[in-house]
Amino acid sequence: MYTKELMKRFRNPKHMKEIKGADGIGEEGNPKCGDVMKVYIKVEKGKITDIGFQTFGCPAAIAASDAMCE
Repeated sequence: MYTKELMKRFRNPKHMKEIKGADGIGEEGNPKCGDVMKVYIKVEKGKITDIGFQTFGCPAAIAASDAMCE
């Protein structure tokens, strides 16, 4: 069973978005379960100014991706 916080992030992720013209893009996947995560960042003066993700996977993977962006 998932926690209320995990389900809240899964149902309404704050940072799920693709960033066009991102300064950095990372992609990782888990071949055992099929989860795939892509992270986008915009950087100005050495600091991350915007971050987004696209995750295809279970509720835990999506919620963890959203939490990571914070």
